[in-house]
Amino acid sequence: MANILNMIYAPLTDPTIILILNYFTNFFTCFGAIFVLVVNMVILESTIIFPVKRQNRYILLYGLLLLIGMIPFYVFKGVWIDEDLYAPRFNIYFLIYVIAFQASFVVIPIIYTSLKIYKSFETKALKKKWRYYFIGTLGAFSIPYLIWISNFVFKAWFRLIVGVYAISVILWGYLMYYGIGFKLKQ
Repeated sequence: MANILNMIYAPLTDPTIILILNYFTNFFTCFGAIFVLVVNMVILESTIIFPVKRQNRYILLYGLLLLIGMIPFYVFKGVWIDEDLYAPRFNIYFLIYVIAFQASFVVIPIIYTSLKIYKSFETKALKKKWRYYFIGTLGAFSIPYLIWISNFVFKAWFRLIVGVYAISVILWGYLMYYGIGFKLKQ
């Protein structure tokens, strides 16, 4: 969803529309990560201990905190549109907020649960598969972090490097899928 919204506003020149679409782009970028944490929680605790109702409450609470928490930054110029390039720029406070929010609520818990799951596996084959998943997850998380830093730094050369690096999402997604999507051969 975030990538689609980003492609929609990329060619636009109306700062208000760009800002609104960028808000939702950042929201969906952060929001998608909660599902990785929920998958980890289900693997770690099972659906009996972490039932669907609890999963939905956690997802909803995270989404609401994110949705409401970003509003002041967009209202009070924590994010604005560069008048020359019609691209979003972040101030340091929004950059710190979005990185800290994402790290606190999903990235650190994902690392913690992933390591706990890894330690619970007894076979080398399962541990190997989980390492692929974990590396893919960390790689995938590196992309939005670099994009957010790019929107703060706002240098053409840095934006180009990040844009090229973002293509690696294919590799990270594949590693995640290979890690837990492929069948383990007997």
